[in-house]
Formats: sequence, structure tokens, C-alpha cells
Amino acid sequence: MATESPEISEASEGTREAILEAARRRFLRFGARKTTMDEVAREAGCSRTTLYTHFRNKDDLYARLLEQDAEAFIGEGRSIVDGEGSARRKIRRIVDLTRRTYARNGVMRLALAGDAEMSLDPVAHAFNRDQEQRTIELLRQVIEEGVAEGSLRSVDPERIAYLMFHLGSVLVERETSGIADYPFDEVVSLMDDVFSRGIANV
Repeated sequence: MATESPEISEASEGTREAILEAARRRFLRFGARKTTMDEVAREAGCSRTTLYTHFRNKDDLYARLLEQDAEAFIGEGRSIVDGEGSARRKIRRIVDLTRRTYARNGVMRLALAGDAEMSLDPVAHAFNRDQEQRTIELLRQVIEEGVAEGSLRSVDPERIAYLMFHLGSVLVERETSGIADYPFDEVVSLMDDVFSRGIANV
């Protein structure tokens, strides 16, 4: 059975990445809803045939772009969970990672905000639900680690992670949307302190 040569494979992957980045630019400038596949193809410098070879339709293209960015975020989150440091420090680092990611990634930020013109629902909704579950899982692992090491008292890691995620998400969304009432570092530090004291094993 014939296999694709490495050169062709790399070229195909390069084309796919070029399409994704072209879509990112168009989505951020004009909105995912108004952007057409023809416009993405022109932006990427490829034919319609090539575009549809890689992506079935605009929903598929949008979903793959969000998926790519989410994998990068979760990868960094796993590195934090698996790395050195106290459970409290890891929780703060995950919150900081979330803030940085959504501040610099307009496509993810607009999906989180549920902007009807700039995102594609229900693709954005499905993405946000998946991102919620995966981020809560990261937090849950850190909390379980803290309970096991004795730095956190015996709490329900799943529900505490759920609460942390949703409170943090509100702060991140308001900060990255430019409507925060207080400096982000200040309120996150306060949230961190409240949670840490509340679940600390003292």
C-alpha cells in the first residue's frame, strides 16, 4: 500500500496551518459569521478545492481553529499540574495562564463572550463546554494533590474546582473584555486568598 511521502505530508500540514491562520485573521477582522470560505481561501492563497480538502465547511474550520488553540492551553495547564510547586501556587498559575491565553487569543475570547457576530454558535458553545470540563479537571487534580499532601483540608475537589473555574471565568471575561471594575491582579489575589484560607488545612 502506497504511503504519502514526508515532503507531501509536511507541505499538506503547512497548507493547513496557513488556512487556519488566514481564518484567524478574517474572523478577528470581520467576524466568523460574515466571513466566507472563499475569502479564507483568498487570504490563505489557496484554491477552494485545497481549502475543502482540509476542512468540510466553515463550522469545521472554526472548530479546528478553536481546538488547536485549546490544545495549546491545556498542554500548558498540564505542565503546571505536573510541575513543581505547592497546590496553591499551581492554582494561581492556572488562573494566570487562563488570563494570558484569553487576553492574547481573540478567537477564544470572542467564543467565550458568545459574540453572535464574531463567533459561530453552537460551535462556540460546544467549545466552551469542553474547555470548561478540561480546565476543571486540571484544577481538580491540583486540589486532590493538595489534599493528599496535607496542605488542603478534606474537601470535594470536583465541586471546589467547579466553583473556582466559574468565578475565575467571570473575572477573566470581564478583564479581557475591558469592563473589569477592579484591577485583575488585585481581585485574583483576593480570590486566591479567600479560597486558600477556606480550604487550607490549618
